[in-house]
Amino acid sequence: MRQFVLLVSGLTVLAAGPVVAQQNGGGADRDQDRRQTAADVKSWLDRMNTAVEELNYRGTFVHSVDGDVEAEVLHIVHRNADGVVSERISARDGGSEVLRTERGVRSVLPKQRLVLLEEPRRSSTPLDASRMRYSDNIELYYDVATFPSRRGQIAGRDAQVVSIRPKDEFRYGYFLWLDRETALPLRSQVLDEDGDVVEQIVFTDLEVVDSIDESEVQPVIDTEGFEVRRPRPDARSDLDEQWRAKNVPIGFYLSEDRESMLAGSTYPVRHLVYSDGLATVSVYISHPLSTVDMDQGFSRMGSTNAYSLRVDGRLATAMGDVPRRTVQRIATSLDAR
Repeated sequence: MRQFVLLVSGLTVLAAGPVVAQQNGGGADRDQDRRQTAADVKSWLDRMNTAVEELNYRGTFVHSVDGDVEAEVLHIVHRNADGVVSERISARDGGSEVLRTERGVRSVLPKQRLVLLEEPRRSSTPLDASRMRYSDNIELYYDVATFPSRRGQIAGRDAQVVSIRPKDEFRYGYFLWLDRETALPLRSQVLDEDGDVVEQIVFTDLEVVDSIDESEVQPVIDTEGFEVRRPRPDARSDLDEQWRAKNVPIGFYLSEDRESMLAGSTYPVRHLVYSDGLATVSVYISHPLSTVDMDQGFSRMGSTNAYSLRVDGRLATAMGDVPRRTVQRIATSLDAR
């Protein structure tokens, strides 16, 4: 799916500059203020993650990358019927659609006459850029803040601003404008190590409702005659080797180690996930019998950086919403034990 941008007139913009702490006269008071601020941020992020998954809503948003000026609008319908989640996201011009159910994810690309079927995952939209969970270690690597007195209106709704700024060069920063009523992310920005906005999501309209009819999350594009690519269930497992990155940035730890099937692939890939509790880096290592051909070195899409190289004859790629130096360090230190 393409990246999307729209210049929205009248949108209240709050400066994404460094957060300056005011002196309040005592170390104990400052510690208490920091604890209260951290608790506020945790509360907002917890509410946001619950809202994105559990509420019923429909809306229009745009997804911009590096100031891209080619405007294309996305529409999302998110349905939760007694805990069963389904979701449809589509380009307004009918150029693509992604549908998510508990059975899996279906991506339709009409220009390529292609349907990709994938395993179930939590979300399948650019809203993933807004999804982040608070961990106990977040304050070791990020400065967090809320701005109760600074408000803006986005899509006609009052917003609460949350700032998450990294303390080193291995992480990105984030600014979130959360709906004060529901905590849904009305706007989110990803900032690189220079403080520049590399990715942004902005809702132009949003409606939160009690229920959504099932018909609104059904496929619309006619896919007759399209090529269908799906995971192969008969792939050989490759979990006997213990792949690990030996030199990860401080604070990152191995949170997942599993095999994943990519649509159309013959063999599974080894999938490692490194996280600091907020940012994540996925590492994909090709199966030894795979003949994947891919350029090595850096690549980028929006806020996502990737670094690929050959390790013991396999293609390994580290990718995540982190700076280039982070994915390169992890990828170049991979080793099979």
